[in-house]
Amino acid sequence: MEEKLIIRLSNNLGNQMFMFAAGYATSKLMNRKFYFDNLSSYKSKKNIYTYALDGFQIPKDITSTNDVFVKFSGYIRRKIKKKIDPFLKKKSFILEKYHENKETQFSKINTNQIFNNTIYMEGYFESEKYFSQYKSDLINFFTPKKKLIFQNNKYLHDIQKNESVSFCIRQDRFSEKYRNISKFDRDKSTIFLKEQVSFIFNAIKYFKNRLNSPSFYLWSNNFKNLEEIFKDHEITFIDNSDITDNLEKMHLDLYLMTKCKHYAVIPSSFNWWGAWLSNNTNKLVIRPKADYFKHLQVKNRDYWPDDWTSL
Repeated sequence: MEEKLIIRLSNNLGNQMFMFAAGYATSKLMNRKFYFDNLSSYKSKKNIYTYALDGFQIPKDITSTNDVFVKFSGYIRRKIKKKIDPFLKKKSFILEKYHENKETQFSKINTNQIFNNTIYMEGYFESEKYFSQYKSDLINFFTPKKKLIFQNNKYLHDIQKNESVSFCIRQDRFSEKYRNISKFDRDKSTIFLKEQVSFIFNAIKYFKNRLNSPSFYLWSNNFKNLEEIFKDHEITFIDNSDITDNLEKMHLDLYLMTKCKHYAVIPSSFNWWGAWLSNNTNKLVIRPKADYFKHLQVKNRDYWPDDWTSL
């Protein structure tokens, strides 16, 4: 019988990429057929996200699977299987380990355990330490299907010809929820925006001191009020809002980001992947210190690659 590993995907594009990458790398280490579950999480009524990896050139032999936990019956079956799994000789789950306050860190997966023919893998796995040895594979997998079309984008030529630096701002960070949004949520989002802006101002000084005539490019999920905030700085806003297909727009934005030469990265998985997938061997990448943001702490202690500089 085929031995397989199934990674459960959830959340938005950047999170899905972390999960896919960790699952792929683990399946290679264990010499198992790799599948991904792109249904279970997205069938939940509380889910606000969409499966988003379909725009990449993922090989046909890496496919989605029908071996999933959907509907209420699947939800109960999964809960029971996870509950009893620690007591069984043959394991069916590889689960990310959590510390207090839901913190995680890279934890080498014990591939020497006795497993069933089917392994279900769950977690965020937000560290390159799970998959960095397969970076060349992942760069190929995460190449957009519409690459040739994207190469005609109005921003690409300037990004490639200049000493380009990528910035990213995520607005409404604490207001994107299924439940009712409170004033406290909105206030936290406002504080987070101000902290991101402060980080970018510091990053501008950093790169001006180290690069010859850097050009700055800014991505955001919402450009409202940003022109006024950055009116004293020459920053090009990468605004592809003319594209009505949201998934296509996300893949285009990520593709353009990977073509920059240098990066200032906020705690955003989308922004993280834009920098990590860049092929520029001389890139400078800076990121915020661990305590930079008041209301947002990176949950994985190994989230930032060791060669990225804290500012």
